[in-house]
Amino acid sequence: MQKTVDVNIGERSYRITIEPGLLARTADHVRALIPPPAQIALMSSKTVALYYRQTVEHALRDAGYDVLFIPMPTGEEKKNLTAVSALYDRMIEASLDRTGIVITLGGGVVGDVGGFAAATLYRGIPFIQMPTTLLAQVDSSVGGKVGVNHPLGKNLIGSFYQPKAVLIDPEVLNTLDMRERISGFGEVLKYGFIRDADLLADCLRHADDLLHLRHMEKVAEIIRRSLMIKAEIVSRDEHESGLRMLLNFGHTVGHAIEQALGYGVCRHGEGVILGMCAALRISMLTRGLPEGTFRSLITQLARIPLACELSALDIDKALKAISHDKKIRDGRLHMVLLEEIGKPVIADDISTGMIAETLAWLKTGYK
Repeated sequence: MQKTVDVNIGERSYRITIEPGLLARTADHVRALIPPPAQIALMSSKTVALYYRQTVEHALRDAGYDVLFIPMPTGEEKKNLTAVSALYDRMIEASLDRTGIVITLGGGVVGDVGGFAAATLYRGIPFIQMPTTLLAQVDSSVGGKVGVNHPLGKNLIGSFYQPKAVLIDPEVLNTLDMRERISGFGEVLKYGFIRDADLLADCLRHADDLLHLRHMEKVAEIIRRSLMIKAEIVSRDEHESGLRMLLNFGHTVGHAIEQALGYGVCRHGEGVILGMCAALRISMLTRGLPEGTFRSLITQLARIPLACELSALDIDKALKAISHDKKIRDGRLHMVLLEEIGKPVIADDISTGMIAETLAWLKTGYK
């Protein structure tokens, strides 16, 4: 059954479509935005292309589109300006212009890098997100954040550039390993923490079924509920001037752990789960989150099997990463905390010492 979520931001509004088997019907959705024989730059990682390139490319070619396939590297370590420049080269050489469209078929890195290339070549080429990881489906494909990393920090180079559509086929999640599913699950939990206690409870109660994709309709509904929250926030605060910062719950410490351990050693969603554990502890200590609630949530989060090993975490390196965080304004770090589930606040009074102490607590196994 098809599910839709609308992102309402005036002239830049677009629709998210969630539908099992959607990949084979890609052309039907693209045709509503741009008719054939338009040129399409189909960007995907080599791994994703092995599974899905043929299905998507054949659907587009059969509909009369001129398809240029561009393979992309994967991994956070490849999310840089060098990768963007390589995409520019391929698109310019193929004479792709603003009458064409870019489709990013893949996970968050493909969407971020390909989207940034689309945003900046010729001052903007239309693009469509087709996310193939749970993390990208519930988070990075929606909201218009595109960009790359810098040696001093994650996602420091980028822009806000909305896609023309987001097309989600939940069935592609069957090809993800458990670690990738857990990574995306972290972002789903985030929405529950900041906005929907029922969603959080459902996800924690049925975590095993969801992670093993035992009921695809239930998975599709969890994706829809997550995106309803993100779409509502993005529609009210497209450029992260206030409300949208709430979507960074768990990300301050999470990004720092990712960078300190090394991209690829700790996946983004794993970092977010650890970052949410840290934020819950700081919330209990500084914002009145009840200790019983804190301990219950930590117990449940600790049951999620994370593959990244924190014993090697360099706390000073993590603190340095936080010092370059985009959420520092007027010299003060802005961190999303909780007074209770569904009641987030943005704090600017958290000391470096408390963050260091919390990182040490994480290293000991959240005890």
